[in-house]
Amino acid sequence: MMSESSSLKFYLELLRLIPKNYSISSLELREKLLALGIERDLRSIQRALNTLCEQFEIDCNTNDKPYSYRWKPDAKGLDMPILNEQQSLVLMLAKQYLTGILPTNIMQSMDGFFKQAEYNLAYGKNQKKEASEWLNKAGIVPTSQPLLPAKIDPEVFNKVSIALYHNKYINMSYRKNDGNIRDAQVKPLALVQQGPSTYLVVQYESGAIRHLALHRFISVNVSTMQFERPKFSLKAHIESQNFGFSSGRKIRLTFRIDKQTGGFLTETPLSADQSVKDCGTEYEFSATVIESAMLEWWIAHFGEDYQEIDRTYLDENA
Repeated sequence: MMSESSSLKFYLELLRLIPKNYSISSLELREKLLALGIERDLRSIQRALNTLCEQFEIDCNTNDKPYSYRWKPDAKGLDMPILNEQQSLVLMLAKQYLTGILPTNIMQSMDGFFKQAEYNLAYGKNQKKEASEWLNKAGIVPTSQPLLPAKIDPEVFNKVSIALYHNKYINMSYRKNDGNIRDAQVKPLALVQQGPSTYLVVQYESGAIRHLALHRFISVNVSTMQFERPKFSLKAHIESQNFGFSSGRKIRLTFRIDKQTGGFLTETPLSADQSVKDCGTEYEFSATVIESAMLEWWIAHFGEDYQEIDRTYLDENA
């Protein structure tokens, strides 16, 4: 039985060998694979080619036997970047992290990049043992209870992506938290991944900006009308902790916490202006943060080790 790594190499080499400017027969591909030290019978190669034709932009000429193959005219083919071990490792770590939060159909769009990284680690130019072992030397550990990603309709995701790219209105039917259905025309502004859910940031006709979970879309239609993108900074929107179930109010939070429990905050601060005071067995921290449900959940998990000293609202309207 073919191992997973040898199967990966077989498929990738097949993709490499398929030309862009002319057709190549399955018999010729078999000879080229043999020259690379990959021995497969003709039937196995033909089955693999049928699979690749379904997954990639490859044409199969069935007029003559054996069938011949080439990349379609507008296809880019398989471009294998020259990655070093560190770059390949980073990509494989990204795959571990994203697998836990992105829906399967979205992850599949990245398959080519992940396979390239894995190929480089296992079959790179130097084929170092150390490089292939790296995949077993690094991992991703979640900081909270892991959840399976919400299921997103692939058609919804595709249409949303098109509208977002071209600044086109979308007409949507959306199921709210309470189960009620809302139909509306909105401006898509951004896509944001938060934990196992993906959100579309939209602007309604009223100017209100809202976050809509992609898995709650019932239907989406892309309008032919384009809109002028409003002055919207996703970076500023996220930094304002709008995804933390926030009221948007800034506070100066001062608290004491047991050193053993909260010592990590000296290394990973709550804010750029955080200050730390050594109080013997405790640290006293003071930081400017956004008041939110996420902040309250974060505080609650410390239990009796957390003692709040002061909470000062910095916003004029608070």
